[in-house]
Amino acid sequence: MTADPAAGDVLVAPVFPLGTALVPGAELPLRIFEPRYRQMLDDHADTATDPPTIRFGVVLIERGSEVGGGETRCEVGTLAHAEITGRLPDGRASLTAIGRRRFRVVEWLPDDPYPRARVTVLPEQTPSNSDLARLRTLDERLRELTRQKFTAAGEDPEPILAAYALIDADPRAADLSPVHRWAARTAGQPHDQQRILEADDPAEQLEILEDVMQGMEARVAFGSS
Repeated sequence: MTADPAAGDVLVAPVFPLGTALVPGAELPLRIFEPRYRQMLDDHADTATDPPTIRFGVVLIERGSEVGGGETRCEVGTLAHAEITGRLPDGRASLTAIGRRRFRVVEWLPDDPYPRARVTVLPEQTPSNSDLARLRTLDERLRELTRQKFTAAGEDPEPILAAYALIDADPRAADLSPVHRWAARTAGQPHDQQRILEADDPAEQLEILEDVMQGMEARVAFGSS
C-alpha cells in the first residue's frame, strides 16, 4: 500500500472491520489474534522499521461481530499507520495505530483470507475562518468541561489538559484537518465518529461535534460519566 497516499488515489488496502470508527489523528490500540489478521501482518508488515509498521484501513461494522467475518461494513473509513509494539511466536500481536486519511470503498474484494477493498482516498477539507472560530469555542467548552469533571471527582485536570496540547503538537497529525484533530480527542460514540467521517464539509462536521459536546456536557451536569 502506498506509504502516503494523496486525495484521489485509488489503491487496494487490507481492512479491519471494527466496532469502532477511527477519525484521522485518533489513536487506536489493537490486539491481533484471529488467524486471518495474523496473516495480514505476515503479508503487509514493514519489518525494515523498528518497531515494525503496517498500513491498513479501518471501517465501522454496521451489523455483525468483529470476530469470524460475515459482518455488514460502512463504506467510508480511515487509512491507519500502526506500529507493531509486540508480537508472539504464534503471530498474535499488539498494535498502536493512528488514523491518517479518510477513504471511500469502491469495491470490496474477496476476504482471502482477510478483508481487502479497492478504495479512493478522500480530500482533507480546509475549514473557513468562521469554522475555526467555532472550533476554538468548542475547545474552550471542552477544557472547561474537563476541569469541572475532574475537580468534582477530586482529581487534577491539568494532566488531561496537557495531553490535549500533546495531541495538538503531534507531528504525525500536522497535515490533517484541525477539525479531525479536535474530534480525535472527544469521547463520541462510534456512530458520531462515523458521521464525522462521512461529512465532507467542515461546517457539517462542526454541527456533529456540537451535538457530541452537548451530550458530554449533559452527562457531566447530571453526574454520569
